[in-house]
Amino acid sequence: MIQLKPATLAVVAAVTAALIGYVALEFALPVLLGKENLVDFDIFHLVSIMIAEGNLPAAYAVETFMLRQAELPGFTGFDMFWSYPPFFDLVVAPLSLLPAAPSYILFMVVTLAFYVRVVRTLAGPAFHTILVLFLPLTLLIIRTGQNGFLTGGLIGLTCVLALRQSRWSGVPLGLMAIKPHLALGVGIWSLLDRRWGMAVQSFAVIGLFAALTTLVFGTGVWAAALGGISETAEVLREGRFAMYRMTSLYAFGLSFGFGHAVALSLHMTGVATALGALVLLSRAKLPPRVLMGAGVFVSALISPYNYDYDLAMLAAAACLLIDTVMHHASKAERYTIAAAILIVGTYGISLTAIIDLIMNDEFARPVSVLGPVLFAGGIVLFRVVWRSRNAAHAHPSTAKAGFNPA
Repeated sequence: MIQLKPATLAVVAAVTAALIGYVALEFALPVLLGKENLVDFDIFHLVSIMIAEGNLPAAYAVETFMLRQAELPGFTGFDMFWSYPPFFDLVVAPLSLLPAAPSYILFMVVTLAFYVRVVRTLAGPAFHTILVLFLPLTLLIIRTGQNGFLTGGLIGLTCVLALRQSRWSGVPLGLMAIKPHLALGVGIWSLLDRRWGMAVQSFAVIGLFAALTTLVFGTGVWAAALGGISETAEVLREGRFAMYRMTSLYAFGLSFGFGHAVALSLHMTGVATALGALVLLSRAKLPPRVLMGAGVFVSALISPYNYDYDLAMLAAAACLLIDTVMHHASKAERYTIAAAILIVGTYGISLTAIIDLIMNDEFARPVSVLGPVLFAGGIVLFRVVWRSRNAAHAHPSTAKAGFNPA
């Protein structure tokens, strides 16, 4: 386990704050700082403006949305699409109440604070180790202005409340309707663990969330969103995204030149294997934390449309599984898992820097390796967890105790 000195923690906090401040200055002074690219928060803020105009459906239409993006400082012709479910429109709607720079600061600080609080609660004494492992991914999310802290925090809060046997554990899981594909593994875990009340509550929350969304935006938003999602799926199929930033086996297959059918077959085979492994672990009578951590990890493998910034949720899995890894993994296995986490946090942003600063080619398309890296780490993790079941059976009282995130 890593234990950082107060001075080191202060440096980490200062670097984080400085990066948030710099990105905010890019929003405030794009010409002076030579802003060269749009980031995801540009799109969040633009959609919020369009909501305020009463023009949300146009955000889901590629032609009209591209015209609006072209008006933003830093636009280079690389199109960004709006394919979020209408639930997330409620989240971004207030952002345009402030100019982009202060809006970005508020969004990033609030979601980061939420994420850190949840991870610290889950991690306990391992918090500094988790902090070091996920620091590159944290800085990546800040640089892009993405929502990874919000989704990662909601997944982590689901785990915290489930471990406490809280009656509200289904609420944050239901709120993951903002990015439902990231919560599928956790939902399947809740069923495998027979947490029926949690599952029912999550669907009730989704229903209430949908009713509120319809009340605010009208029924037409659902058809517009389906159209936008369909167009985005076609763009993904054609490989026009920055595939090297994506973390699925499907993205790996497409970027490697396999074609849609072969890439999809590869991806579905991987998903079926991961779900099979989760079912197998559910029958091994593992401690609640361990099976829950496996469910969170599997959540990161299911969707073909995952980006590196979506993997902040893996910090929750790391918190839940770190004791098992430290006690039952070999040194080589621990290093392999740690390397997988660090590669996930650094590969995409490093290649982006190379493409922008050295190659000067906005449309370069390197191979996506993050899907295979995740699955390789998952195989090692499965071996370790499967090995640990013998200890769980031999010492059931010790296995059930673990760290209590109270």
